[in-house]
Amino acid sequence: MKKIVLGLVVVACSVLLNACNGFLTNDLEETMKLNEQQMLNYINTKNLQMTKADNGMYYQITQTNASGKKVNLGDEVKLHFVLSLLDGTRIDSTERLKNAPFSGIFGGTIGLQGLLDAINTLREGERGLFLIPSYLAFGSQTQNKIPANSVVVFDLEAVRYRSEDQQIEEYIATGTNTTFVSTDTTASGVKVLKITETTGTQLAAGQTATVKYTGYLASTIKQFDTGQIDVYLGGGGVVKGFDEGLQKLRVGEKAVLVFKSALGYGTQGIADQTTNTYKIPPYSPLIFVVEVKSTK
Repeated sequence: MKKIVLGLVVVACSVLLNACNGFLTNDLEETMKLNEQQMLNYINTKNLQMTKADNGMYYQITQTNASGKKVNLGDEVKLHFVLSLLDGTRIDSTERLKNAPFSGIFGGTIGLQGLLDAINTLREGERGLFLIPSYLAFGSQTQNKIPANSVVVFDLEAVRYRSEDQQIEEYIATGTNTTFVSTDTTASGVKVLKITETTGTQLAAGQTATVKYTGYLASTIKQFDTGQIDVYLGGGGVVKGFDEGLQKLRVGEKAVLVFKSALGYGTQGIADQTTNTYKIPPYSPLIFVVEVKSTK
């Protein structure tokens, strides 16, 4: 389940590039005309009332939510979908009965242009049917059960959109059972939630601190790294949020550092080449549980 859409996480750009190169040799104009006629035939056969978008896809909103929020770049999106071909062949889907939606980052881990355009059309809580021409989908490349130059059909429901701020707020409110002895926020927005306080040496730029840490994604509370590291504070050897948060601590203290992606791995994230996905997705707010062991 979800293998087709999830497979677009890292490779989408190269697929689209290859698709465009293929179209140059296979006559993009003819493919666009063919896709247009195929979509119109589908609409007429199914007696659908669909709207044509500026990008060439057709859509029909089947469940509205006028008060629902619109998606923004970097939002975590949770979606239910059924992906199929015009002939009804089902390619992929989420498990709606098990309430197991697909989760991705808008403009980050979702690379299929037609899917991005479809999501951008839906407010949170809305559902729609989308006919996406091949040049916005899988192009001239055959993908598993999807033949080259195929129009694809998405039955898509926008379950929820969460900003980075929402992910952080919800983690602090419900994602931890830890009692914090004090909380602080730096000028850049790093939240420093102290688990213990000591009278040890205050950390500052120019010192080298030995720190035990475990890193988590705020969106899923999934661990992505753990270990011990020597950090030259203020030297730029670690992401800004980690460095800045440490400088609020003393030797011997334990704390949770929480910060947005702009202070972490930003819009690029960290790719995992072994799985062709992301170890840290783009636009990911991060959580670090840290303990300062020593400084010099």
